[in-house]
Parts: sequence; structure tokens; C-alpha cells
Amino acid sequence: MPRSFTLPNGKIVTKPKNNAWIYTTIFIVLFALFWLFIDFRARDIQLNQFDDILKQMFSPYSAGGIQETWKDYFGYTSKLVEPLIDTMKMSFAGTIIGTVAAFPFSVLASVNIVKNPWIYQPFKFFSNLIRTIPLMVVALIAVLFVGTGILSGIMAITFFSFSIMIKMLYEVIETVDMGPNEALEACGANKVTSFRFAVFPQVVTTYIGYIVYIFEINIRASAILGYVGAGGIGSILKDNVLYRYDRVGLIIIVLVVLFSIIQIFTNLIKSKLV
Repeated sequence: MPRSFTLPNGKIVTKPKNNAWIYTTIFIVLFALFWLFIDFRARDIQLNQFDDILKQMFSPYSAGGIQETWKDYFGYTSKLVEPLIDTMKMSFAGTIIGTVAAFPFSVLASVNIVKNPWIYQPFKFFSNLIRTIPLMVVALIAVLFVGTGILSGIMAITFFSFSIMIKMLYEVIETVDMGPNEALEACGANKVTSFRFAVFPQVVTTYIGYIVYIFEINIRASAILGYVGAGGIGSILKDNVLYRYDRVGLIIIVLVVLFSIIQIFTNLIKSKLV
């Protein structure tokens, strides 16, 4: 089939090359190379245990002569209320504190706002540096400083939210239309006033959307922070994951319901921001 053809109006159109085979070849080669470094032993995978674990997770507890009922299974939900509230507290407080604290740092890292490279470059480097620190490591450090509990979880989520928001927000600020800002400065307004009335209105909607997005991430991440002593539902999950699969299954059900409700509300907020 020819790569070029002529339209009825006389215009010559060139058909673009099909590069799918190139991408497929690259993928296969990279997959083969990475496979050489993976210590894979099929005999170590015990799929026969999968069905048994699922059955234990989503059925009443039965072991050692104890046979619980579905009432006992769902009755454990009452003990999850307080840890769930702690999880919500950690996520909400950490998100708000971290994203609000990140705003001035994002402004100082923006090339179009702070034109001096001796100022914005260190802030850019700082934002890149703190994003390399894993959330679980931050949580462990927080536990060492303040002990176990939701305070260490709040500190970890605050740091995580702060590190994400700086990067995302300064990239948005750098894309705004600077015309209104320059016009206000030409009329005698100072930089703070110009930013407030010319730049901030252009980024506030995106900023709020990012806060909602980061909150969604944090509410999921906080569920595993209990493994390092940060409290919340994660601590209950850690205590039961090796011994009571039925409780683990119930926790998963409760988390799915909670995440679904949160998703509905966050989608509603996002729709109002559009």
C-alpha cells in the first residue's frame, strides 16, 4: 500500500509510519533483559493456598474447635470504628498541613515568579530531594521521634503531601499567563499584590484539585502506616494478618466501602472545580 495518496481536492497526504513493531520489539528485548535479573522459581509459588486463604478471609472464623457465625464476623466492625477515625484524622490533617505549607515553597521554586536562579534553583533541588525519601522511612523516623500513634502518622503524611505538592504546584505556576501580573506591576503594585490578584486566581482551582487528589492517595497510604507503628486501621491489620484471616477480610471490605464513599465525594468536589 502506498504511503502517499492524493485527496479529491488535489492535496497529497502521507500516511504515517506504523511503528508498533518497533515498540513491540523494544518491549520484548527489555522484558527478556530484566527477566535475567529476576530470581524466579516456579516451585516457590503455592497457588493451592490461594483458595484456602480467600475462604478464610471471607467466611466466619473456624479453628481449634471454635466456630463463629456471620454475626461474629461482621460484629468485629465495631472495633474498627476508632482505628478508621484515626486513619481519617491522619490523612486529613497531614494533607491539609502538608499542602498548605508547600504553597510558598512552590512559589519560590517557580522560574516566572522568582527570576533569580540563586533562589529558585535551591528550592527546585530541595523539592526533588525530599521526594526521594519513601513514606515508610519517614514514618519510621517519626515514630522514633514521637513514638507510636497517630501523631507519627500525621507527621509522615504531612511530609509526603508537602513533597508531592511542591513539585506539582510550581509546574502549574510556571505555565500561567504572566500578562496580568506584569500589567499590575507596571501600575505600581508590589509582587505580593500582583501574585494575589493575577497569578493566584489562575492556579487556585488546580491547587484545590491537587489537594483532593493527594488526600485520596493519603487515605490509602495511611492504611499501611500501622505496620511501622503510626496507628490507624493499619495497626489492626498488622495484628491480624498472620493469625485471623477472617478479620483481615473484614478490614478489606470496610476499606473498600470507605474508599468508595471517599471517591464519590472527591469526584463531586472535582466536578465542581471544572
